[in-house]
Amino acid sequence: MKEIWRTVSMERKWKDGKGHVVLSVQPYSGRVWVDMRMHNMHREEGPTHTRNGFRLSIEQAEEMVNAMQVAITKGKEERERNERKREESS
Repeated sequence: MKEIWRTVSMERKWKDGKGHVVLSVQPYSGRVWVDMRMHNMHREEGPTHTRNGFRLSIEQAEEMVNAMQVAITKGKEERERNERKREESS
């Protein structure tokens, strides 16, 4: 496994350093996969990956990059709308 990126999870169940989101490249079953998985950081035997995650082919990951850009843009727009509503109601 070649780890590419790691960040502390912000999800309620995994926050406060209990879980890390890890992006890696993983050879498996004769293919190379892009793997994104939750790692449990609070196990007695040390940090371990969980079943919470997914594997994508290289082609799927390329498609996902474009979809992530769209999702990020839409998420920012939604956040701005919510902030404006809060400011207007204050």
